[in-house]
Amino acid sequence: MKWTEIKVITTGEASDAISDMLMSIGANGVAIEDPDDIRKEISKPNSLDYADENFMNSLGNDVVIKAYFSEIENSRELLSLVNEKASVISRYLDTGNLKVLAEQVDEEDWANNWKKYYKPVHITDRVVIKPSWEEYSAKDNEIILEINPGMAFGTGTHETTRLCIQLLEKYLKRGSKVIDAGCGTGILSIAAIKLGAEHVLAFDIDEVAVRITKENSILNGTGGKIEAFTGVLDDVKSGNADVIVANIIADVIITISKKVKNLLKTDGLFLTSGIIKERKQEVLDKYQSLGFKCEEILEMGEWVAIVFRCQGSL
Repeated sequence: MKWTEIKVITTGEASDAISDMLMSIGANGVAIEDPDDIRKEISKPNSLDYADENFMNSLGNDVVIKAYFSEIENSRELLSLVNEKASVISRYLDTGNLKVLAEQVDEEDWANNWKKYYKPVHITDRVVIKPSWEEYSAKDNEIILEINPGMAFGTGTHETTRLCIQLLEKYLKRGSKVIDAGCGTGILSIAAIKLGAEHVLAFDIDEVAVRITKENSILNGTGGKIEAFTGVLDDVKSGNADVIVANIIADVIITISKKVKNLLKTDGLFLTSGIIKERKQEVLDKYQSLGFKCEEILEMGEWVAIVFRCQGSL
C-alpha cells in the first residue's frame, strides 16, 4: 500500500501544535524527530551512548515531523492545506524556517521505523514512560507508564505532558476522582490512577485517541478505573471531581472555564498545561475572575502549566 508522507520541518516549540494539527486533518500516524531528544539522552550521566562534539553539532536544531495519509489523490491540495494551517500556528508559536514537503512511500517504510525514536524516559524522579516494545525494569519506588501511541497524538514526553505529570504527582491525593479533558493516548489518565486516583473520566474529540486510551489502560492494568468516551467537556453532565487535568491550548482552556468550575468540588484542583508563555496572563485573569486561586505556575521551555484551586461561588 502506498502512503503520502508529509514532512514538516519546524521547531521544538511548535512541534506539538503541528503534530496535533496533522492528526486533526486525517493523518494516520505522526512521528517526531527532535535532535534535542538525542542530545538529552546522550548527555545523561548513565547513558550508554557516546558522541563527540562534532556529532552533537551535526544534529542541527530543526525538528522533523512526518505524517502519513492514505488514499490521497491530490497531494498538492494536502500540501496547501497543511501550509495554510501551519501559517495560523506561526501566529502564536515560533515555527522557525517552516518547510512542508510531500512524497509517496510504501507502508513498510514508515509503519515501524518511527519506534526507534521513542525510548523509556524519566518524567520525574519517580515516573517513567516506557513504550510497549522496550524493556525496562522498575527501580525502587518507580511508577512505569507503558504506552503504545498507535495513531493517537502524544507519546507523553513533550514539555506540556511532563508538566502535567509533575503536578499530578505533587497534588493528587489517594482516592481522588479525576476528569482528563483531551486524553490523547491516555497518558495522564493512567498516571493519575497509578498515582492513587480512584477513577478517571477521560474524553477526547478524536475517536482514535479514545480507542488508544482504552487500549493503553488495559496495557497498564488500569482499564477498570478509566472510563473513556468521544466528546467534549460539555458532554459531562454532572460531576464532583477532585481534580480536572487538561493538556490543551489556551483558547480552549479559557472557553471551558465556567464548565470546569461547575464540575469541580469546592477546594478541587484544575491542573492545566499547553499554554504558551504569551497567553499565560489571559488564562490567569479568566480563572481568577471566576474565583479560582492560583496555587502554582510551572514553566518549561515556551510552555506554562498552572494549578488552580476552586474556591466556590463568588
